[in-house]
Amino acid sequence: MGNKGIVISGGTVNDSALVAGENNRVTIRQQHGETSAQALAQARADAARLLGLLASGGYDLPDAPTAHAAALGLKDELDEEEPDQSRLRKWLTRLRGLVAGVAPLAELVVAVEESVRMLAGG
Repeated sequence: MGNKGIVISGGTVNDSALVAGENNRVTIRQQHGETSAQALAQARADAARLLGLLASGGYDLPDAPTAHAAALGLKDELDEEEPDQSRLRKWLTRLRGLVAGVAPLAELVVAVEESVRMLAGG
């Protein structure tokens, strides 16, 4: 028979931890106690930092003006009283592609994505 690993059929798995086989384990990191207000404040701070780094022109990006405009769009949406999740995801997806390969910028995009996930409740 043997180990067939993990087979998923007819559905999707999102944000789940799976492990198969003997002596394997998974570690799940959870942040407790972070409120939506804290997550929004962190997202705003990281987006402002990203915008500042892009404005400095210190990074060689193939399309720096578009990256700057996308970061500005992200910041503007985060500055709304109730940021729209779909627009945030749109800006973040665009930014992820535009700053790929530039670690300091990509890390900030990931940090904003994590905070936005906290805003959405998961």
